[in-house]
Amino acid sequence: MIILGLFFLRSWWLWFILILIITYSSQKVIRMPIKDQMPKDLLKLKKLTQRFTGRLIPWKKDEIEILSLNKIEEQISRKRGFTSSGAFASIYQEPIFSYGYKVYPTKDQIGVLYAQTEGNELFFYEYPKEVDVQINGVALGKIMEGKLYGTDGSILANFLENRMEGYTSIVIGNKDAGHILQKNEFNNDVNPRALDSVENNLNLDESVIFLAMAIWRIVKENVK
Repeated sequence: MIILGLFFLRSWWLWFILILIITYSSQKVIRMPIKDQMPKDLLKLKKLTQRFTGRLIPWKKDEIEILSLNKIEEQISRKRGFTSSGAFASIYQEPIFSYGYKVYPTKDQIGVLYAQTEGNELFFYEYPKEVDVQINGVALGKIMEGKLYGTDGSILANFLENRMEGYTSIVIGNKDAGHILQKNEFNNDVNPRALDSVENNLNLDESVIFLAMAIWRIVKENVK
C-alpha cells in the first residue's frame, strides 16, 4: 500500500509538472509578437503565389483599365486566421497581379499582403491604425485614415470615396489619378473592370503610388 501510494503521489507530481510545461509553452506561443512573424509569413505568401511566376501579363500604362475584379485560382485557408492567395485577372482572364493575403486571429485587424505584377513586388504590413507599404524592397510610406504618407510624413495620395457613383478615386496631389470600382451593388457585371478614368500622364513616381494604392484597395474590398 505504501508503494502504491508513493506511485500515485509521484504520478500526481508528474502530471502537475506536465501541465505547467504545457501552460508555459502555450503562453509563450500566444505572447510571441506577431510583428516578428510578419516577414516570415510574407515569404510564405510569396511562395504560395509562385504558381503565377512567368504567367503575369504586362500591366501596360495605356492598358491599365483591362484589370478586372475577377480572381482566378483562388486558394483559401481558415486555419490560424484567414489566408487567401490567387491572382486578379484582366477582362480576358489573364493574370495581371498575384496576391497572398493573411489576416491573423487577433481582436484587432492585423495582417500581411504580398502582391506581384510583372515588374514589381509589393509588401503591405497591416496594423489596426496604419499600413506600412514597401515596393521592390523600398519603403514607400504608410496608409493611415485613407491617406498615403511618405517616409518624410508628407501626403502622397488619398482615397476619395464616392458611394453614390460606386467608385473610389485615387487623388495624387491635386490630380484625380483614376477610379477604383467599389465592391457593392453597382457592379453586378459578369466581368467588371476594376479601374476607370485612369490618368494617362502619370509620371513614374505617380504610377508607383497609384499601383500601391489600387492593389491595396482592390484586395481589401474583394478578398474576404
